[in-house]
Amino acid sequence: MPFILNISLFILVNVFSVAAYPRRVTFELPDGERRCFYQDLTPTRYVFMYQVIYGGQLDIDLSVEDPTGKSISQAERASHDEIFFNVAQNGSYKFCFDNTFSSVSHKLIYFELRPEAFESLADEAGQPSHATALSLIESDVELVHLYLSRAETLQIELKNRELGDRMVAEDLNTAVLLWSCAVTVVILVTTLGQVTVLKNFFNDKRIPSSHRVSPM
Repeated sequence: MPFILNISLFILVNVFSVAAYPRRVTFELPDGERRCFYQDLTPTRYVFMYQVIYGGQLDIDLSVEDPTGKSISQAERASHDEIFFNVAQNGSYKFCFDNTFSSVSHKLIYFELRPEAFESLADEAGQPSHATALSLIESDVELVHLYLSRAETLQIELKNRELGDRMVAEDLNTAVLLWSCAVTVVILVTTLGQVTVLKNFFNDKRIPSSHRVSPM
């Protein structure tokens, strides 16, 4: 139960942390379903990264389309990739994940959308960019911010891998536990059966003296 709660909290934190770039979402895609996400983008160059954390063979079909319906990128049975694309016009772009090819496996998927160039501190704060050159301290702060943003992206990817490995380990632990219980039951039944057979084999079947025929 705590493990399921941790996964739910992990998903909620990622879903509600999309107030500014980068947009990050973790969601579960049931088997046989297709789900699309829409995002209004302005002209610049973007990076779209996705990762199948858990489920099946860690594969998913992906399609990215511009506001006119033109395909930007497509992938089949992919597990992880980074897509770089240019946005030439304002509009709503569509990102679709397709799991209709699977009939039994749910997929836990993470994706991230952000401009190729990380936002500055002023952009993240919603303030206009500096019209003048940055001071030495401001430049150093922006550089630290850039390195921390890159480190954050890498840490999230590693965290997703750790989550997927942990979920696989939990499944294996459950399977081993169930198999051990089944083997234990079989051993007990076999032991009782052997004891019963041996008991019947060595059981004294001599006729009681009261039923013996006396000689004439």
